[in-house]
Amino acid sequence: MNIADLLDPELAPIFAALPELEDITADPHLSRQTAAAMILAAQNEARDSVPVTATDRSVPGPKGAPDVPLRIYYPSEPAAGGLLWLHGGGFILGDLDRADPFCRRMALEVGCVVASVAYRLAPENPFPAAVEDCYAALQWLASSAAELGLDSRRIAIGGTSAGGCLAAAVALMARDYHGPQLAFQLLLYPCLDDRHRTPSSHAITDSRTWNRQASLRAWQAYLGSDRRHSVSPYAAPSRAADLANLPPAYILAAELDLLRDENVEYASRLMQAGVRTELHVFPGTFHGFDGLAPATQIGRRARSEYFAATRDALTKQPQL
Repeated sequence: MNIADLLDPELAPIFAALPELEDITADPHLSRQTAAAMILAAQNEARDSVPVTATDRSVPGPKGAPDVPLRIYYPSEPAAGGLLWLHGGGFILGDLDRADPFCRRMALEVGCVVASVAYRLAPENPFPAAVEDCYAALQWLASSAAELGLDSRRIAIGGTSAGGCLAAAVALMARDYHGPQLAFQLLLYPCLDDRHRTPSSHAITDSRTWNRQASLRAWQAYLGSDRRHSVSPYAAPSRAADLANLPPAYILAAELDLLRDENVEYASRLMQAGVRTELHVFPGTFHGFDGLAPATQIGRRARSEYFAATRDALTKQPQL
């Protein structure tokens, strides 16, 4: 599929200017350095323009593992609730600085405390390191709600791409382990299924966007070399047999994204399981469009809608 011919007119020139994706699994350290350099200017601008206070701290990690670094963002107005945010990056890239501009904007627009997690990255730390870090961070956030000025019943989890996978997985873990009760899950074009069996997973091959080859390599790095046994649903949430009793969800899918079909399927399964779910498939968009083109009309609309959905979920009357 030639997705360049199907793009939203505002997105077409932005997409055309994108560099081809490198193999981030070949030299993860170099890829992380390159990604960090690319966002430095945008990060500094965002810090100066968004009136949000941020502090860094570490919280206890999983048993036998290092502490988990967090960056916590506080809005100037009283917090509507708390959001645990999990960055994207194919399980291999991403850090607190890369997520910083978005988290500041989220805290400002939603009016909530945002706790951004620096989970351990693959391939050095394959599954279950990242998801266990994220679950430990959720446990800390829930237990520290009073300290942070939050209602423990108004805590949400969210993430983008690989972070969306981790958010969906942590929601499953919280249900299965009788852990903190989540009010909401915000899943932005989440990676959910390592098998890539859907039509969209075969159709998107353009090297300027997240494509089949890049995704399969990332999944292999995350899952590790030994895949003789079945893949856990806490690694790939689409493999979960039961999606009942999960928190309400908002799922954003991009029409021209290899993850589109698995996002739609997961939303449908959530609804079939009785989970209140809002699904938006944005036409003419590619993976990560809202972050790469936030000033476009469709980028602004996407952000406005999922900010509003998160705000509504964190301000409505909590369940007793």
